[in-house]
Amino acid sequence: MRFSEFNIRRVIIKEAEARIDHAEDIVFWEGSKGAARALESLRKLETGGHKDVTIKWDGSPAIIFGNNEQGEFILTDKSGFVAKGYDGKPTDPDALGDMFLNRKGGANRSNPRTIAFANNMKGIFKAYKRALPEDFEGYYKGDLLYYTTPPVNENGYYEFKPNIVTYQVKQDSALGAKIKASTTGVVVHRVLDDKGTEVPVTADLNEVFLGDDVFVFPPTTVQKGADIDNKSVDELKQIISKNSVALDKLLNKDTLIQMKMVDFPKILYKYTNSKVDTGLSGLGSDFFKWLPTSKVSGAKQKKILEHVENNRQGWEGLWQIVSSIMKVKDDIIQQFDSHDQDVIATIGNDKGGEGYVLASPQGDIKLVPRATFSKANRAVERD
Repeated sequence: MRFSEFNIRRVIIKEAEARIDHAEDIVFWEGSKGAARALESLRKLETGGHKDVTIKWDGSPAIIFGNNEQGEFILTDKSGFVAKGYDGKPTDPDALGDMFLNRKGGANRSNPRTIAFANNMKGIFKAYKRALPEDFEGYYKGDLLYYTTPPVNENGYYEFKPNIVTYQVKQDSALGAKIKASTTGVVVHRVLDDKGTEVPVTADLNEVFLGDDVFVFPPTTVQKGADIDNKSVDELKQIISKNSVALDKLLNKDTLIQMKMVDFPKILYKYTNSKVDTGLSGLGSDFFKWLPTSKVSGAKQKKILEHVENNRQGWEGLWQIVSSIMKVKDDIIQQFDSHDQDVIATIGNDKGGEGYVLASPQGDIKLVPRATFSKANRAVERD
């Protein structure tokens, strides 16, 4: 099997194409139509739409593994795959371990955390090599969920914590049976070739991989719908309708190009992400306090201020819509998290994990609790 068999027309996944937006962020890129799309997608989660919602696994580290054009098996991470100054595509376990230990000028060799990580990665090398068909040419890109079979906790659930989210999986579930038979688990997102060309995964990888040692987690669907707060949804619909013309004027692409502010939506997105650290209340109200702390040039800051002053209704409507979508979304996430399901996710003592992904023909949507997961994830110290 070759990489091209997954998708005859090879495409480079650009940032805008690869990105899965938060439900509330769609408005930045798509204006009033995006707001309406997000609203309708959330509304459908009460009437069967939850069947299109899957758990967003919080795996770590991100790994890439596969066979190169010479048929040699490679296991590495994202940094190694694109490395220029060293060989980041090791073909044996010892070379993989040395790659991690030699980073930072060799300082990692005295770091107990990095030593443990390097040994764990060396330990899974042979399992992934055995699991991959020899005739496969290309690479899989995903996130590791566990190095070794997870232990069973006092409640009788398999328990593992790959990053900041702790997962518990019922032993007697279909997922639990697969975990029991495996020694390592991974969630796969993309297929790559040597040049980094990516395509979506379309095959059932548990039908492709050999043996049971490596368990590729399939999409795990939410098992029960949500009760939608109709009052909040109706209010949101009215806000979108009232501000749609002004909102689209604020975000008009032709105007932004003319003003050399084509990255305006991205700036709004970065501001919203920054609010995760300081609290998500009052979105928009302190944007111009944040702007001077950003990397936006002084000249562009003046243009943004002028543009907002000339589109005051659209600006205020934008943040009303974003905040309202976030409120409806967070209520739905809390319901999904509280349901009796085969998978329980927690962050510390709080129920809930990284959230969910809603499949949509117009573009998948992230249902992520920014006030909990995003905040915790941004606070993690990484090597």
